[in-house]
Amino acid sequence: MKRGIKWALLGLAAGLVVIQFFQPEKNMEPLDPAEDLLLVSSAPEHVAELIKSSCYDCHSNQTDYPWYNKVSPISWYLQKHITRGKEDLNVSVYGSMGKADKIKLLVDLCEVLEAGTMPLISYTLIHKDAKLSQEDIEALCIWSEQEALKVMRE
Repeated sequence: MKRGIKWALLGLAAGLVVIQFFQPEKNMEPLDPAEDLLLVSSAPEHVAELIKSSCYDCHSNQTDYPWYNKVSPISWYLQKHITRGKEDLNVSVYGSMGKADKIKLLVDLCEVLEAGTMPLISYTLIHKDAKLSQEDIEALCIWSEQEALKVMRE
């Protein structure tokens, strides 16, 4: 019995070593100043910092990867979250969005913040600076509403 456990543990360890060679592609495309939400919009510095710290890792083409992203299968889990996040919202393509899509993005931003569904709790547990206070949420909502009105008038 002990011999079987030993071989199982050795097999598991070997498997963990092998999967380290299979890393997902990084989400680090070049920044296009004509497309990025914070470079195209008129976000005040405080609001821009909140969006960068709470949204950009999963909702842009500019993920700032933590050290543990080099460990599989954690890297796969993170990449899955980033891919899903960018499907819902990618602030790196804001400049090329149509008027209606920009307005929807800005309205949705406030809605998910007020509902407490973003940023994800699993994200804020590790990234303490991404946690938003009620004051932060209000500032983001005021800005997003003003920005939506500005887009409407364009």
